[in-house]
Amino acid sequence: MKYTLIFITALLLSSFRYEDNGTLIVTLSNIKKNGKIYVGLYKKGEDFPNDQYRVKNLVKDCPDSCSIQFDSIPYGEYAVAIYQDVNNNHKLDTGMFGIPSEPFAFSNNFRPKFGGPTFAKCEFNFSKNKQTIQIRMINSVFGSD
Repeated sequence: MKYTLIFITALLLSSFRYEDNGTLIVTLSNIKKNGKIYVGLYKKGEDFPNDQYRVKNLVKDCPDSCSIQFDSIPYGEYAVAIYQDVNNNHKLDTGMFGIPSEPFAFSNNFRPKFGGPTFAKCEFNFSKNKQTIQIRMINSVFGSD
């Protein structure tokens, strides 16, 4: 009888599934140009922003604002890096000193001043089943957006 109760309890507990994944929605604003938008989602411990954990491409026009959804993302610490490929060469173009010449953005709306972003400056905690973060595109490092 004791083993039967243990078996039934284990069976019942196994039917309850702990959800450890969720949906992350990245909402972009201040989009002023046309071109494919690349969104890289990075997990803590990876080489940010070089190793991409998941990437979703948004093709074509996205007037002023849009949302990109990532499904089944494990909860944890993440950072987002974005760029807009306005000349369709599949990379972020940079000018002198590595300064981007195409629109870009990072989570926490981090805006680099001297040097590139770090994971710590762009990090956010993804812990809700459906969580939205808002990011504003940077169209020019010199002047206003």
